[in-house]
Amino acid sequence: MKPTFKDYLSIALALLAIFLCGYGIGFLLGERKGQRNQPSPSSPPAPVTRTVDWDSWQRSAIQAIENAIDDLSPEQRQSIRREVSETARRIMEARQAGRREFQNLDKRLKQHLTPEQQAKLPGTSPD
Repeated sequence: MKPTFKDYLSIALALLAIFLCGYGIGFLLGERKGQRNQPSPSSPPAPVTRTVDWDSWQRSAIQAIENAIDDLSPEQRQSIRREVSETARRIMEARQAGRREFQNLDKRLKQHLTPEQQAKLPGTSPD
């Protein structure tokens, strides 16, 4: 007996179903494996270091303001640039003060710990 088109179609659909089941199982197992590689909630997060290009930030902030308000007078433009520059300076100073505070915290914490405990102390700075 010669196979009909319906037979070929049934075989093709069965193979497609098998392929999709394998793909789904692989996807689910891959998701579980990926979850196992995530750091545990009890482990401290990796330190994040951020460097900010303050000149670029100032230019983009000024540009955004000038684009939003297109009828600024020259005096207003100068005042806005001065305010943005002053804000960037104050933010940089605050970040430096924050870093100093974290360094001081490390020193103060170590005063209360044994040398073995000090070795286990994670960095307290978010930077």
